[in-house]
Amino acid sequence: MEAVPAAALWVLTVLRLPIAQDPDRGSVFRATILAAIACTLYVPAVYYGIDSLLGGQNRVGLATLLSLLLGFWQFRTAILLAAVADKEVRRRQLTLGRWAVGATCAAVTAGFLTSRVDVTDPNLPLTYGDQPGMAVFLWTGSSFIMWICVDIARVCRSNVPHMHTPAFRSAFTLIAVGCVLFALVLLDRLLYGAVIKVEGTASPTAAVLTSFYWAGETCAVLLVSLGLLLPRLAGHFKHGTFGLRARLLLWETTPIWNRIAFGQYELVLQDRRASRLSFFCRHAENQLHRRLVEIRDCEMANPETSGRLGAHDRSVVERAEHALETRSGAQLTH
Repeated sequence: MEAVPAAALWVLTVLRLPIAQDPDRGSVFRATILAAIACTLYVPAVYYGIDSLLGGQNRVGLATLLSLLLGFWQFRTAILLAAVADKEVRRRQLTLGRWAVGATCAAVTAGFLTSRVDVTDPNLPLTYGDQPGMAVFLWTGSSFIMWICVDIARVCRSNVPHMHTPAFRSAFTLIAVGCVLFALVLLDRLLYGAVIKVEGTASPTAAVLTSFYWAGETCAVLLVSLGLLLPRLAGHFKHGTFGLRARLLLWETTPIWNRIAFGQYELVLQDRRASRLSFFCRHAENQLHRRLVEIRDCEMANPETSGRLGAHDRSVVERAEHALETRSGAQLTH
């Protein structure tokens, strides 16, 4: 079960690789790769294997938490850059995040270094939570992540109504819900630690909390991942839908082009009759645009050809032209 969030985050990281160097969107890539590293290190087999190579002092536990803290900080940065339009408000929020993550990383590192954690155990807070340093490690890290989650949810909730496209509104809603769920997962772990001290690990309450933890963590990661992917998926779907429409229009204009433009060698690029197989060409939108331009050029050069365009033909040409104009206008305003 631990591998599911890690796998989802690595897939998201690979998909975000093209924007790694983007100054405006690179924080999303950094957030996903840091979170992927943290989730991977938390997988027991990976944790035990790497920690044994490092001497068995639970240093992997510190690296896991630091990666998670930095990942959440970068994720909050990405949300602020994407959602907050007011530059001064955004600058103050980003500055607050930098100070908060610096102080938190220093505190959890100090708490870890002042604790005795000699035996490798992925559940550091539960195993060594009675030590003051480990309490600082646990509560400081948990408080920071919960604050980040609540703050991201707040930013998303405040800005969703002002977003113009349904895809972005849905994406930020999914991210907000995922962050709230992740905060509840952290609260679950804190309650679990208190419950097992009183009732033991075999209690029904502990079993319910454990079930919620694994299901909640997986759902939270998947919701946030889907929220980050949704605008891109919507764009691909929209592009694919228009591509099919362009191919159908290309199919309809083929006989019209053959009647009007074929043989006008000085006005057309293609010196052979157009085939219906052009439906399967690689760049249907470009082919359709060229075909419409050539039909109109032939009309202007030979006015008598206008009479060869019937009402149905004109309707097809005008629909195709309108489709391309709408597409160009949407790309300019996007």
